[in-house]
Amino acid sequence: MFDLINKKKKKKKNNLFNFFYFFIWIVPLYIFIKDFFVGKDFMTFFTSGEFDFFTLKNSFEQGVLTVIFSFLIGIIPAYYMAYNKNILTRLLDKLFFIPFMFPPIAAIVSFSIIFNLPFIKDSGINYSLTSILIANCFYNSPIFLKYIAEALKSIPKELEEEAQIAGAKDYIIFLKIKLPLILPQIFRGAFLVFLYSFTSFILVLALGGARYTTMEAEIATTLVGSFDFTKVMVLGGIQALILILINTLSIKIYEYELNGSQYLKKTPRLLKYISILYFVILFLVVLVSLVFSFFNFYTGEISIEHYKTIFSSKFNETYPIIRGVLNSTFLSFIGSFVVTILSYFMIKSYNKFTNFIVYSTFGISSGFLAITLIYLNISFNIPLSVILIQGYILISLPIGYSFMYSYIKNFNKEILEAGQLDGVNYFTNFIYIEFPLLKRVFLWVFMQIFAILFGEFTIGYTMQIARVLPTIPLVNYSLISEKKFLESSALNTVTLIFLMLIFYFSQKILEED
Repeated sequence: MFDLINKKKKKKKNNLFNFFYFFIWIVPLYIFIKDFFVGKDFMTFFTSGEFDFFTLKNSFEQGVLTVIFSFLIGIIPAYYMAYNKNILTRLLDKLFFIPFMFPPIAAIVSFSIIFNLPFIKDSGINYSLTSILIANCFYNSPIFLKYIAEALKSIPKELEEEAQIAGAKDYIIFLKIKLPLILPQIFRGAFLVFLYSFTSFILVLALGGARYTTMEAEIATTLVGSFDFTKVMVLGGIQALILILINTLSIKIYEYELNGSQYLKKTPRLLKYISILYFVILFLVVLVSLVFSFFNFYTGEISIEHYKTIFSSKFNETYPIIRGVLNSTFLSFIGSFVVTILSYFMIKSYNKFTNFIVYSTFGISSGFLAITLIYLNISFNIPLSVILIQGYILISLPIGYSFMYSYIKNFNKEILEAGQLDGVNYFTNFIYIEFPLLKRVFLWVFMQIFAILFGEFTIGYTMQIARVLPTIPLVNYSLISEKKFLESSALNTVTLIFLMLIFYFSQKILEED
């Protein structure tokens, strides 16, 4: 009887957290569609030929090619990283900073400089599909690097040793044994890479132009330009269906339970050289963003005057950088705090629908989400800061949930059960048992999400709130738009160093744990 009551209570608790997250993203979506959806307009949009399949083709082409090239680029460094432990592997591990925390504005500055260097400019790379794919692979290959390396590390070394005893060569062992075991992680990495490139916005506009526009870029530019809500809903709906379908398939992928630890062994020297080259190339892109803030590539001058300029009161009257820093810090702090806590409770109250609900927001266009949120502000006068935080939560909770999942799920349940046998309630269990043991994980996830939200651009840009609620990415974009490249580079450097420090200390916290 008591077991039945406990099961019912647990089911209610499961549904409560799932319902809350579902509520905060489905309500603005529902209100917007209810007020603007007209079936006749939808049919007219398709029959009139206004729907451009070329944009859909661009999105798929860029997504698929980015997955293929990012995998090919990342697999060799990942293999080297899995079986070695030295300074190079530690440096490679730090590249995970790029896909989640390297600001898109900083990447645009770096690639604009690189693609306009004399010996590269003449090749015609700039404003082409090649330039977009290079930028996308720079951002996304570290995802494959991390996923594949961690999967290879978890394969028990006994499997490889038995195959070697049987006379199998290394490449046969990899193709016949290791590759099938790590395929689930490869597919999960491929989904993330496809998602981020399929929904790419600012990189496509800056490095490719309108010719290579994606659905996400088309949604954002339509909202900022013509306000054609029918077109936005069609594009947003198609994009959501595609990504939700792919995400549903990725959730169904069976994951092998591998309990091995890192197996150190000698790997071919060529793998080391390729891994060094990979790190150097990616690091140089980050370095260019930093160096350009001190050194003007076009005039050859070295100066720090623009650092003084960006924090001067006169400059801030036009470009509110200090306000942007304060707003970004406050909004990112609140958003990351809520995401960390909500991720914990959703994992603790996990049921078969939790993954679907959490990852369903991966299929929603950030631009389309932004316009539904700003419509809440217009309809109900909800403060911009509140709806921006809501948007931050919706786009970052799937990431926080993924970061925290294994730590919460693998927590020693015997410790909690022992407390429950002593009559300790759930809250006391958390305060005195779980939190002391997981506090470093909480802090790590909080810092990671904070860094991600600090550089978030698309939602704020689509909402067009730069004048009312400026954030650092929006202010920086206005600097670039008005050709203030030195000031933009200086702000990039300050932001980048700040985020790199957060990433460094968060990694230290996790290593100590």
